[in-house]
Amino acid sequence: MPEVWLNQEWRPPASVPASIVFVHGAVVNGWEMGLLRHRLGQLGYRVRQFEYQSMLKGLDYNVLRLRDFIREAEGEVLHVVGHSMGGVLTRRVFEQAPDPRPGRLVAIGSPLRDCWVGRRIDRFHHHWGRYLVGRTVHDHISRPHDPAWHGSRDFGVIAGTYPFGIGAIFQSHPRPSDGVVLLHETCLEGVRDQVTFRLNHFGMLFSKRCCAQIARFLALGAFAHAAPAPFESKTDKFSSGVTTCSPG
Repeated sequence: MPEVWLNQEWRPPASVPASIVFVHGAVVNGWEMGLLRHRLGQLGYRVRQFEYQSMLKGLDYNVLRLRDFIREAEGEVLHVVGHSMGGVLTRRVFEQAPDPRPGRLVAIGSPLRDCWVGRRIDRFHHHWGRYLVGRTVHDHISRPHDPAWHGSRDFGVIAGTYPFGIGAIFQSHPRPSDGVVLLHETCLEGVRDQVTFRLNHFGMLFSKRCCAQIARFLALGAFAHAAPAPFESKTDKFSSGVTTCSPG
C-alpha cells in the first residue's frame, strides 16, 4: 500500500504506463536513492536506476550512456529524477537529445551552474585533486555553465539549505548550501519550478516532504509552496518552499 502521506491523486493513470529513471550523484552508485525509488514505486510508477562511473568515466561518456538507458526504458510516459551530478547529466541529455515521450524532470541538490566544492577539491595538490573528484565532476567544472534551461520539458529543482556535508571542511565554504552544493548553483533560469528545504545534500533523498514534492511535480508540474508564518525567518530550521533565486 502507498504511504498515506502520498496523495493518491498523484498516481499515474493505470491506462498509461509511466516510468521513472533515477540518476545518482558522483562517487555513489544509487543505493542511497533506494528509499525514494521504493516510495515512488508505491504510487504505481515503474522505477529504474541508472548507474554510472563518475570517477573513471568522463561527463560526455556518461551523458551518452544515460541517453541510451532512457531510450530503452519502458513506459509511454518517462520521468527522470536526478540527485546531485545525476541532475547535471539529466539536464545535458534533455537539452541535447531529449526522449520524445512525455514526462517531467526533477533535479535534487544538483550543481547545475557550478560546483564550488568540486573546484576546491580539484585544485588540491595538483593532479591528486582531480583524482579525488573524478573525471565526470572535473569535466563539469572545467566547462562554461549556461545559467538557463534550454530544454522543452517541465524541469523542477529541489535544493537544500542545511550546511552539513563535505563542504564543512572548508572554512570559506559559502552559504546557503546543503553541505555540498550551494543554493545558487542549483538555480537555472527557465525551469518550471524550484523549492528549498532545510535539509542537507543526502537528507533530501530520505525526506518524506521531498518525496511528496517530487510526486506532486511529476503529476502536476508544480511544487507546493508554503508561505512563511508571520515573523518566521526564511532560513528557519523547519521552513520549506522558499527560494532565494528566481527560476524564471
